[in-house]
Amino acid sequence: MLPLLYALSAPVIGAFLYLVLHDHPKLTRAFDRSMYVMVPLLVLIQVFGHQIEHNGWELGSIVILMGVMAVGLLTPIAIEHMSQGIAPKTEAASVIAGFLGLLLHALLEGASLNADQPITAAPIAIHRIAVGLMIWWILQPRYGTVIAMVGIAGLLLTTVTGFFLSGVLANEFVGSNYFQAFVAGSLLHVIFHESHHGSPHSHNASGNKDTHSHHGHNH
Repeated sequence: MLPLLYALSAPVIGAFLYLVLHDHPKLTRAFDRSMYVMVPLLVLIQVFGHQIEHNGWELGSIVILMGVMAVGLLTPIAIEHMSQGIAPKTEAASVIAGFLGLLLHALLEGASLNADQPITAAPIAIHRIAVGLMIWWILQPRYGTVIAMVGIAGLLLTTVTGFFLSGVLANEFVGSNYFQAFVAGSLLHVIFHESHHGSPHSHNASGNKDTHSHHGHNH
């Protein structure tokens, strides 16, 4: 039960870490830039970590996962090129798809916490602090604090659900991993789009100045 408590508290710590770091003007720009590196790495670890853990360095499976992820990355881009007018809706859909992947990952992670073999809590806690930080970084500037809190709460709820349904979820890895790869590509699309076309971190979803805009960090 202790690993579950670590896993539940870690994303909340991550969200608070975002608030602390973002309230220091000198750290804000460096922090945002570091997230453009950290988020893709975290997404790749979540997708390929499970694959390598279960199947080892099996080249065929890894190539297929990379292909599925590429489809997830390129599909929103193709839709946006076909109709620029729906680009904002495409980004919102990519965010939703990406977080479906995060929630599925949390479900399976919760199940692994209730497995027979002992699990080291420290790596899980560190990993999930980063996940909480990423959720707040993506959601809060776009959709506000309430939606960001809902995102964190959803992560906690799916983790607990996975923990208590561990027996049912034990054999659900293979299909879900391909799904995670696809939605991970969608989430990467959001990050790459933001890094090249401007960040919402200086404005909120309604176009008004965000609470962080006085820091003057525009990408």
